[in-house]
Amino acid sequence: MRRAGALTAVTAGLLAAIPFITGAAAEDGCWSTAPIVLTNEGVWKYSNQVSWCARGAAITSVEVTVTHEVLNQACSWAGRIEESDTPAKDGIGRTVYDQSEFTCPGAIGAKGVNPWVIVTVQPNGSYTVDKSGIRW
Repeated sequence: MRRAGALTAVTAGLLAAIPFITGAAAEDGCWSTAPIVLTNEGVWKYSNQVSWCARGAAITSVEVTVTHEVLNQACSWAGRIEESDTPAKDGIGRTVYDQSEFTCPGAIGAKGVNPWVIVTVQPNGSYTVDKSGIRW
């Protein structure tokens, strides 16, 4: 009986330590992606960067920064036209989508005016650029 009591006490001590060990291994912090740059050569340049913070296994904030440069004065920046921040398919991270727009006339516009990016960020600081491109 004494042995069972000691085993229970040791087991309880180990189980009590598990959250502490797990918590110590989890990463808390903030990160940013490298800028994701899309260019319509000689017409415009679009840059997207995602920043996020996490506490343990939970992402606590996500922010998308978009910068633009108009290279052909016939075009203009229309702005961000579609954005989303949704749970990632893995149930842990967040998937961020941004689509922006440049307004360009005729043949210039036919080369593409809507840069877009899909990025998935994780609470451990890693990320993937899932897809990016230009819609016209």
